[in-house]
Amino acid sequence: MESVKARVSSKGQIVIPAFLRKLMKIKAGDEFEVFGRGDSIVLKRIDKEALEREFEEIVAPIREQVKAKGITRDELRSIIREVRESS
Repeated sequence: MESVKARVSSKGQIVIPAFLRKLMKIKAGDEFEVFGRGDSIVLKRIDKEALEREFEEIVAPIREQVKAKGITRDELRSIIREVRESS
């Protein structure tokens, strides 16, 4: 992978070089998680649509079980409240 130098501004900002923004299809408003370890900083783009899909994949079987057992929303809220209060 090619590397280039970047400089930190007085406001702590770093510009992602244009060729990388184009290559990775980064546009204004994109959000990133920022991780630091030792002397390295890693940026990972947040893909909100992918997060929503993953969340739905995780929650779907739970919803099916709750529905199959006939648990109402109020009952579920009560169960969640009890668990939170007991911890």
